[in-house]
Amino acid sequence: MNKDFEDNSPDFTRRKKILKVILFLLLISLIILVVQLFLKENLFYFQENFKLISYFAVYNLLILYIIIRLDLYVSTKRIKESKKVEVPNEFRVDAFKQTGSIILHIIVLIIFVFIVVVGVVAKVGIFAIIFGLFGAGIIFYFLSIISIMIKSRKYSLEAKNRNIKIFCKNQEIRVFEIKDISFVAFSGSGRQKVKRGDYPIMEIYSIKGEKILKIPLSLKNYWILKKYFLKYGVNIEDSYSL
Repeated sequence: MNKDFEDNSPDFTRRKKILKVILFLLLISLIILVVQLFLKENLFYFQENFKLISYFAVYNLLILYIIIRLDLYVSTKRIKESKKVEVPNEFRVDAFKQTGSIILHIIVLIIFVFIVVVGVVAKVGIFAIIFGLFGAGIIFYFLSIISIMIKSRKYSLEAKNRNIKIFCKNQEIRVFEIKDISFVAFSGSGRQKVKRGDYPIMEIYSIKGEKILKIPLSLKNYWILKKYFLKYGVNIEDSYSL
């Protein structure tokens, strides 16, 4: 089970190679810049411009190196923490509350509603109708996203050995066993493309192809549930990246 869990961990080989290339270019740029600084009194006009380019290259390469190095450090630390997580025989997992995302969506929605209202009032005729319909579509989209996030906060999952219970507002709504599961999918909250800052989303599908549960998770609960399902040999599709 631990081997299966580690097999899905990110491969940092490419990132480490990129760091080596950036570090090499950074050293070359620094050497060129130092030479230019020592010979600054003998530089021609075009060489002065080249010195500015060297400054720019050193600055950007240094920032890029620091960002990738920090990202690598954080990701490595998270993987080490995930390996320490133990799966108890009985546990309960509550949905990730997504408070920050909900507040952000509400703020964006309010701003957009204001823009739409002002835009419709300012325009006349067919343009006001088209703008209003377009705005209404966007508003409906944001409202549906916010509604889904608020609803998903109410779910929780309780596991005891091979038995699983699903709760909504602490009321039991479904009971099933591991053998009833076809596969479990993990993805990021950014949907298709996982990006830094996304939280995990878990979906459980029955052997009949029915979606049993879709629930947002904290990072720790993601590790616990993934290890739990691997422990009992459940098929897992995981596009979430640490």
